[in-house]
Amino acid sequence: MDTYFRKICTDNGEEITIFAKVNPYRQNMDTKRKDSIKGILALCLMAMNSMGLWAQDELDTTRTYRIEEVVVTGSNNATGRNLLPYSVSIVDSKQLEATGQAQLLSAISTQIPSLFVSQRNIFGFGISNGGSGGIKVRGVGGEPTNAVLMMVDGQPQFAGIYSHHVADFYATEYVDHVEVLRGPASVLYGSNAMGGVINVITKEARSNGVRTTLTSQYGSYNTWLSSLTNTVRAGKFSSLVSLSYDRTDGTQDNFDFKQYSLYAKMGYDFSQAWKARADYSLMQFIGNDPIYATLEDPNSTDIYHQNIIRGEASLSVSNHYKRTNGNVRVYYSYGNHFVDDPNHFHSLDDRFGILAYQNFQPWPGANATVGFDFDTYTGKIPTSGGVDHTEGSLSTISRKSITEYSPYATFSQSLLRGTLVVNGGLRMANSNRFGTQWIPQGGIVIRPAEGWSVKASLAKGYRNPSFRELYLYRMANPDLRPERMMNYEISIGKRFSRYLGLDITGYYSKGSDMIQVVDMKNVNTGSFINKGIEVTADSHPLNNLALKASYSYLNTSLNNLTAAPRNQYFLGLGWQALKQLRLDADLRGVGGLYIADNIDHERYTLLNLKVTYQPFQFLEFFANLDNLTNTKYTIIHGYEMPGFTAMGGFKLKL
Repeated sequence: MDTYFRKICTDNGEEITIFAKVNPYRQNMDTKRKDSIKGILALCLMAMNSMGLWAQDELDTTRTYRIEEVVVTGSNNATGRNLLPYSVSIVDSKQLEATGQAQLLSAISTQIPSLFVSQRNIFGFGISNGGSGGIKVRGVGGEPTNAVLMMVDGQPQFAGIYSHHVADFYATEYVDHVEVLRGPASVLYGSNAMGGVINVITKEARSNGVRTTLTSQYGSYNTWLSSLTNTVRAGKFSSLVSLSYDRTDGTQDNFDFKQYSLYAKMGYDFSQAWKARADYSLMQFIGNDPIYATLEDPNSTDIYHQNIIRGEASLSVSNHYKRTNGNVRVYYSYGNHFVDDPNHFHSLDDRFGILAYQNFQPWPGANATVGFDFDTYTGKIPTSGGVDHTEGSLSTISRKSITEYSPYATFSQSLLRGTLVVNGGLRMANSNRFGTQWIPQGGIVIRPAEGWSVKASLAKGYRNPSFRELYLYRMANPDLRPERMMNYEISIGKRFSRYLGLDITGYYSKGSDMIQVVDMKNVNTGSFINKGIEVTADSHPLNNLALKASYSYLNTSLNNLTAAPRNQYFLGLGWQALKQLRLDADLRGVGGLYIADNIDHERYTLLNLKVTYQPFQFLEFFANLDNLTNTKYTIIHGYEMPGFTAMGGFKLKL
């Protein structure tokens, strides 16, 4: 990858980098085109200089430079990742594609240190009894996952009654990249962001034209995964539409799963400063499960059935000026869940919300954000256990609702020509059910020398109780309080050159008021201490070779914590072996993974390979070979994961 850049320095010492990337293995690049890129770069620099910026050093186009990653998660403003005191990781679309996974959470699991996603089948997570897709970040997540917040383009996503995401809702095909913030992010994102945030950033059509991509693959267990994605850009108008159909027979008889998905987004740029976006998502999956019933009765022939429909729509308007930018988003989501396990269960939930924030640069080196969130979510269970709702029932509920409204503010200041960055924030979290609580965060970034960064932060996270914990079953307790967690962390990063970058993070998390069942009642008596170490490294030793590695260690005071391995590692390789041939391989493994009582903790290593051949610019063929060593392992009790699997397919780009 040839990267051309120019650093420019503002009058307050902040560096801005203008860059262009060219991959000689992805397209033919002659000298004239390279010269054109340099020319465009020069024009950009001239324009920036005319705004009061000056060049810091001379451009050396014979070298390859690493450009600092820019994220929006953790600040609501595009910010260099190394300028944030919090731990944010990025998985881009190429890295997602290299895994060969159609489901987003399967693609990112174990790629990021301390992030683990439970799985049970070759495809399909499911929900309810025997469901998977549970997320733990640094051992925090809940069961079901309600302490790690899923977001799409900054919009929070969870089902109202159980306050958890639905893992099958998220596909890779329309995703530009994923940002994962490890640790509390409740100042910016409120409840459920106690353990961390996974923010899915969708693709945009940035250049004029119509582009269509058809992807299809078929393989083990009669699994067929297919998607059709179209993007349009016509001046100020843009759109993206992605359709997918996926199915599998599953790893056992009657363990089949099929899913239909739609994602659509439209945009209109009124001017360079004002833009509008609207999106709609719809997903339905139908799945069967013959395994869960046999855990209590090995002779059972019951087959549990799930039919889940979820949808989401939003409208946003954003502004972007020289010293201020912001966004207002109105959103609505809904769910209609039918589960027979084996008795009939039916739930409905919806959520309406408004997200608004504005970023300011009040003086050189300073950035401030003020925001306000409003949301009201409702849910009801008209049928449970095959019995319709009646007054006083403990397994069904009439429609309940909770309303939350929270102003917040953050501020950061760059000092000493960017050597020191101080960051802080505060949210006043209000709820008609849980009252008011104050949520703080703060941190510093020190860059003592070129390529070095030292970060330290503290942050508070919280999670409001769900309808299930408040109103359902014998354990219900309407007087529950929010769960809380304080997190302290420090990290050191060093970019030695393009050949090696290294980050080491240590954290200490203390949870309190955790909801536990005591004497058959939900009460706020639980607590925990999680502490650990995270290491990430990346290298580009050759222009056609990229390496990535991560490791995490978790020590927790909790016993029997599922989906939270003590040790976790990932080694990834991307090699453009020839102009038309690419190899992507990864080695991922865990140790000390609790499955169930009286079962040894699980330990396994998986070797995966994807081979891509591109005979034409518009067509590529690929093969995904997962678990090459045919390792036997289990993540969820009773659900043995598949051994060696193979998928083959094509991608057609028009």
